[in-house]
Amino acid sequence: MEKIAWSKLIRRTHMYLALFLTPWMVVYALSSFIFNHHALFSGGKPLAQFEKVEELPYEAVFSDGIEPREAGLQILRDLDREGAFWVGQNQKLTAERFTVNRNRAIGPERIHYYPRENKVIIERQKTTTASLLVGLHLKHGIGHPGIAANLWGIVLDLVIVGMLFWVLSGVWMWLGIKPARFWGGVSGLVGIGLFLLFMFTV
Repeated sequence: MEKIAWSKLIRRTHMYLALFLTPWMVVYALSSFIFNHHALFSGGKPLAQFEKVEELPYEAVFSDGIEPREAGLQILRDLDREGAFWVGQNQKLTAERFTVNRNRAIGPERIHYYPRENKVIIERQKTTTASLLVGLHLKHGIGHPGIAANLWGIVLDLVIVGMLFWVLSGVWMWLGIKPARFWGGVSGLVGIGLFLLFMFTV
């Protein structure tokens, strides 16, 4: 009786986790197809095409020795554009241009700060189906300003756990079906063999 209860729990968890994570799985499947067939979707151009949407005067005072990420956060706060972002760690405020990448789900932005000219130029990515899927695929991380970006990162942890659980629960269910053990074993060994072959030869 206890074995039946465990079996039911594992199968139901396998199923409900898959249903909950369906949107993320669809996004990663379609965006991976775009990565794998990039030329088919790019038409010879970068998928991430940006266009200028705004130019603003901007004067800022930064503390001495400020880190690039802190400087980027200050710029976003001053412009009321807080949220998930990243900056190149080798950028310097003494350079001609300092760029902050605002990682929005729809229409990611680049905020270019020009210290010598006291201005910012804001560019926004043209949104297409391909660029949207790729952008969602690349969204990651915990520790961003804002709740939504961090919740997305937490769900990604659940995606990782879910994938590992599907593998382990799949093996568990396979072992519980005696007629499928032979061909299941063949499938597993062929998959592992191909993976190792590609890993060392591609």
